Amino acid sequence: MRRFIILVSTMVALMLLSGCASLNKLNPFPQHIYSSGGGYRSGKSGGAVDRSGKTKPYTIAGKRYYPLQTAAGYDTVGTASWYGSDFHGRKTANGEIYDMYGVSAAHKTLPLGTRVHVTNLENGRDVVLVINDRGPFVRGRIIDLSYGAARRLDIVQKGTAKVRVKAIGTAPSPTVTMASSNKAYQVRVGAFANRNNAVRTHRELRRSGHRGARIATIRNNGRTLHVVQAGTFSDRRQAERVLRKLQRQFPSSYITS
Repeated sequence: MRRFIILVSTMVALMLLSGCASLNKLNPFPQHIYSSGGGYRSGKSGGAVDRSGKTKPYTIAGKRYYPLQTAAGYDTVGTASWYGSDFHGRKTANGEIYDMYGVSAAHKTLPLGTRVHVTNLENGRDVVLVINDRGPFVRGRIIDLSYGAARRLDIVQKGTAKVRVKAIGTAPSPTVTMASSNKAYQVRVGAFANRNNAVRTHRELRRSGHRGARIATIRNNGRTLHVVQAGTFSDRRQAERVLRKLQRQFPSSYITS
C-alpha cells in the first residue's frame, strides 16, 4: 500500500510540473515568440537583455500585431491562461530566460517590461508581475501567466480564469520614429464562421458609435470567415485609442494592417 501511495504521489507531481503541456490535450494553449525568432537579440542566459523590441510590431500566423506605445490607462477584464515546463528555460520575447517557477506573463500588445496588477476575479487572489513575453494567441484570452504566477492566483488546476489586468507601471518610451505613411490600421474585434454572429457584433459596434464598423468576408483554404472591424485608421495612435476603449467590451480585439 505504501508503494502504491508513493507511485500515485509521484504521478500527481509530474502532472503539475508538466504545466500546460498536460492540459494541452484538452485545451490547447497558445504559442509564444522568443527573441531568437521574433526579431529580438538572442543573448545568452544571464547576459544583457535587449529591450529594444518592447513595442516592435510582429507577425504571428499571418496577423500583424502592433504593441501599444504606452501602458498608461490599461485596465482590462478577460480570460487568463498559463504556460509551464514546455517553455521552461527558453528565451522570452525580450530576451530573458523563461522561469516557469517565477512570476511573469505574456501579453499580445502591452509594452515589454510593463508592470501589471493581475486579480483573479473568481477568488480575489492577486499578484504583481512584469510582462516579458508575447501571447497568448488564442481567441478570448488576454494574458498568459507563468506557472508561478498561476499558482499564486490558484488557477493551475482549472487552467483558465477570469481576471482583471491593470497596468501600474509604464515602460520607458522606446526609440522609434513615428513617421507618417499611407499605411492603414484596422481595429478588428473578431472573426466568425457564423455570419449571424458577425452581424450581431457589427450592430453592437454601430450602436456604440463606431460608424466605420464593417464586416469583411475572407476565404482561405476552403474556409469562410466574417471579420468584424471597428474601423480603419491612417493614424496608429488613433487606432490604439479606439482599441483601448473596445478592449473593455471585446478583450480579444487587436490592431492589424
